[in-house]
Amino acid sequence: MATKRMKDNYCEECMIVPVADIYETDDAYSLKLEMPGVKKENLEITMNDNELEISGKIQKDETNGKNLKYSEYELFDYYRSFRVGNDIDRNSIKAELDNGILTLTLHKSEEVKPRKIQITAS
Repeated sequence: MATKRMKDNYCEECMIVPVADIYETDDAYSLKLEMPGVKKENLEITMNDNELEISGKIQKDETNGKNLKYSEYELFDYYRSFRVGNDIDRNSIKAELDNGILTLTLHKSEEVKPRKIQITAS
């Protein structure tokens, strides 16, 4: 899905909202986002308060002096944000980019992880 701000039939600021899958285990949340064409150096992930923001820039191809007669192909940058709870350990968020798939691992704080209570007999 692309978000667009148009002016005179030209897209000034087009962004694709990457699709995401979210998984949960006892220890962490895992987010997988499709961001084909984004390179590691053009990816930015920030956490401000409870807002996780992900943006990826696509490097536009240069025509290198070629005489382009017609084009329908256009690349867009990516942007998505998530609100996260206080149960996330902000210092242990991991990100991995592989073949256009961004995987974020958000570890849960120790306080919210399930614990097994040991029972003692008296």
